[in-house]
Amino acid sequence: MDTMHEIIPFAKEMLAQKPSRRMLKVYLVGSVIAFLGTVLGLVETVCQPFSSGEPLDAELALLIAREQKTLEEEERRREEVTIVSATEQITLPKKLQQATGVQRCAGAVNRAHAGS
Repeated sequence: MDTMHEIIPFAKEMLAQKPSRRMLKVYLVGSVIAFLGTVLGLVETVCQPFSSGEPLDAELALLIAREQKTLEEEERRREEVTIVSATEQITLPKKLQQATGVQRCAGAVNRAHAGS
């Protein structure tokens, strides 16, 4: 707002001196460029939180990388636990069958049934 109070007296002084049209065009072009720069700066400030293509702060990028590594490690652990538990489910019944001799009895029943 302070610059607006400075611009108005400057414009009055310029008009009082009767500058050439060429100088008025130069000042007009400069003023338009300054105004557009201000508007674009405001638009960028308002829209910046919504854009994802902007480079992130170094600390923020480091934190995001750490979180991603932690999530990947947790996923690997879950997969390992799932694989181990599935392997245990497969191997435990075989061990139980061998310990109880269920396989031998089932084989004998099958042979007896096939013979009849």
